Formats: sequence, structure tokens, C-alpha cells
Amino acid sequence: MIGEVLVLYTFRHRYAKASHAAGIPLINITAAIGHTSEVHHQSYARFIPGGTADLYAKRNAKVP
Repeated sequence: MIGEVLVLYTFRHRYAKASHAAGIPLINITAAIGHTSEVHHQSYARFIPGGTADLYAKRNAKVP
């Protein structure tokens, strides 16, 4: 995108998000990125489909 600032972690974030969206197991994503699952959850939990926030958002969308 024009005007988007790219920093070192931009590519890691995009890789993590795309990997989660593709259904790649967490153990494989963390191995590729090079950190533990604990560190991954601290930085990338928002990208994990089916995470708590996603589950509540889907549930709230169904409530009239």
C-alpha cells in the first residue's frame, strides 16, 4: 500500500497471519519464525483463527 511503513516485523506479522489463515499448525509456524509458542501467543494471538476474540465476535454476530 502506498504510504505504508514497512519495518522488520512487518514480514513476520504477515507471514504469521497468512500461515494461521492457511491452517498451518502452530508448531510449524513457530519453528519457521524461530520462537516458542509462548512468545508467539504474546505477539500473534490475534491472528489465530478460533481464538477467544474471534469466537466471541462470531457469537455476538448471531445474537439478535
